Amino acid sequence: MNTYIPGVEGNIHILGRTGGGREKAFFWTGSGIEFAVNGSELYIDFITDYDIYEQWVRIEVDGFSMIRTALPKGKSCLCIYRNMNPENVRKVRVYKEVQPMQADRAGILYIDAVETDGELKELPQKRYKLEFIGDSITSGEGLAGSCGVTEWNSSIFSTKGHYAVRTAENLNADLRIISQSGWGVCSSWDNAPDRVLPKYYEQVCGLLQGSGQAEAGAGDKNDFAAWQPDAVLVNLASNDGFAFYNKPWVDERTGIKYAQRLNEDGTYEQESLDRLMKSIYDFLVMLRKDNPDAHIVWIYGMLGRSMEPYIIEAMDKYKKDMKDEKVSYLQLPDLKEEWKGANNHPGALSHKAAADTITAYLRSIL
Repeated sequence: MNTYIPGVEGNIHILGRTGGGREKAFFWTGSGIEFAVNGSELYIDFITDYDIYEQWVRIEVDGFSMIRTALPKGKSCLCIYRNMNPENVRKVRVYKEVQPMQADRAGILYIDAVETDGELKELPQKRYKLEFIGDSITSGEGLAGSCGVTEWNSSIFSTKGHYAVRTAENLNADLRIISQSGWGVCSSWDNAPDRVLPKYYEQVCGLLQGSGQAEAGAGDKNDFAAWQPDAVLVNLASNDGFAFYNKPWVDERTGIKYAQRLNEDGTYEQESLDRLMKSIYDFLVMLRKDNPDAHIVWIYGMLGRSMEPYIIEAMDKYKKDMKDEKVSYLQLPDLKEEWKGANNHPGALSHKAAADTITAYLRSIL
């Protein structure tokens, strides 16, 4: 058997952001490895830990979802296949199915080694690089459960049928996902002002702050120069919209309350809208600084469109101020009842509709 180490072996392509250490930890939804290999059998070694949320992975062989499973704590070995024709070259992808869970300070996933009686082959270069930034939709919440299921655990997250994965496949693109359920650009669904993606965007995965996670490089500054996307797609503001209808979030240390508020007549308070639009504007400034040549596309609408006018207003102001014409807005198909997955989230049909819309648009601008 031959043993190949991700991060060391050049013919293993790393998917997603990782820290700077030799041993690669995988944090975000859709992160993992990709390689081409011949031989009759294949095994993959993992090292995982968690206190609350299991680490789930999905393994594709030639585009077919061969295995989807939760991994045990510690070191484990998955047999991906045996008794295959040793002459055939197969394309294998290993996806992390679960978003980074901030509440689980032990949660970690390493892909330790690839073992085979065959040899790795060179992968062709992808045509594009795409980065998706979002909330529960982009974390794949609900894709692993049927409509009517209302659970919140690792098992209901998935990359199978995911709109970002579909879009990347349609365009022959390398893919990165940065996402958190319930989070927004200005506040989370429950008005927490720190549960926002811009706060952690410039770190590898700074929202994870356990000791083992820090050692794995979660808090490292992300190396933007090493991976520059052709397009950054931001699917945020759904939770910012929900925040208007939820009670204030109270900082337990200071007693200060934070809330996006409605007027007495049910319209949006202007001060709250200004806060949201400033957050969008400032995030666009950050994204352009870190990704100087990318198209930046704000995609929105899979769970309602209440914030659409304010996203567009903030974007128009940014484009005028910065004279940046590579920034645009794209409306996505809203969720139909028959498209729902678990937790009343978009299911596979909704994700397909979004991917078709995004694919067509990106083909027109890239």
